[in-house]
Amino acid sequence: MISNLDNMRRFGVELEFVSNVTMQQMADLIFEHTQQRVYVASYSDKSDRWRLKPDCSVRGRNGMELVTPVLHGLDDMELLKKIVNVCNEYGEVNRSCGMHVHVDITGAEATPLRKLMQYFAKYEHAINSVLAPSRRGDNNGYCQNSYSGYEDLWNTFDDLLNRDVSSLLRDRHFSARGKWNFQNYWRQGSVENRAHQGTLDAEKVENWVRLTQGIVARAFEMRGCGAHRGDTTSTYTVKHLLNDLCGKGFITKTTKKFYTKREKELN
Repeated sequence: MISNLDNMRRFGVELEFVSNVTMQQMADLIFEHTQQRVYVASYSDKSDRWRLKPDCSVRGRNGMELVTPVLHGLDDMELLKKIVNVCNEYGEVNRSCGMHVHVDITGAEATPLRKLMQYFAKYEHAINSVLAPSRRGDNNGYCQNSYSGYEDLWNTFDDLLNRDVSSLLRDRHFSARGKWNFQNYWRQGSVENRAHQGTLDAEKVENWVRLTQGIVARAFEMRGCGAHRGDTTSTYTVKHLLNDLCGKGFITKTTKKFYTKREKELN
């Protein structure tokens, strides 16, 4: 099944949090509990290894960010969850924290990139409904709605179809301040989902990775995302999104159940 992580694309995760212990102490605790070496790095460090680094956007004592190397498959997910559990024991999140998931789209051409942008626009309202209120719409300057938000989808799709892809990839709506950042496509061959609030809950981390993976895979395989005149992003609910992804095998029933419950809890 496509929803099996071993069959999915490579991914990476960034988790922002605060702690009463220093980065070095946190790295030592992670090694003690998991036997995984995590390096204390500078803010500018881009190496492909487990690392903790400072993050100036995080408010609070010992603000830091856990950055994974490139991951793939269920074994890497299980290791990530073990490390997250250690961070959860000795750290916490606040409103300034976020979780970012990168998914590999190396070599994607214009057509699948357009379809991915269309899919994001179509279901942005639905995705907002499973986020904390502080991350919805344009409430957070680091994860603003990536495209038209609540405008007419017909016009949105027309714009996405007719604009040059290189221009779209540089558009501010798909930047490092948007929920979906395509600017990493030029540097790393990835798309970044910046929408989720900070969390050190391993179950939330895993399901968000699975949902992001499912969205990318589904959009790339669709013939077209489909919109009718008068449709807005409010037309398409989280139920539509989850049924589409789960019905086609892009997420598991467990992930569907998780977000069905989250939508009810948050609204």
